Amino acid sequence: MAKKKRQERKKATLGHFNHDEFLNRIGKRIKVLRKKNGFNSAELFSYDIEVSRVGMSKYESGNYDDIRMRTLLKIIDGLGMTPKEFFSEGFD
Repeated sequence: MAKKKRQERKKATLGHFNHDEFLNRIGKRIKVLRKKNGFNSAELFSYDIEVSRVGMSKYESGNYDDIRMRTLLKIIDGLGMTPKEFFSEGFD
């Protein structure tokens, strides 16, 4: 009886886009949309959506290494948007 040849698995790779630039674009988009939607104070906006003031400042300035999905969803929801709407511009 012949042995079946083991199928080589597909391996994931990195390097398809710049992660730091993507996080920076998220921060810029948050700040632009916050102001566009009439939330002039990042501090008050962060208080309203229960995100730390310091964290919100870091996200908007792009001075962060990571953002929790739940935090990003709170921000998007606080802007009155869906994730699809949030990522519809500038993330192609």
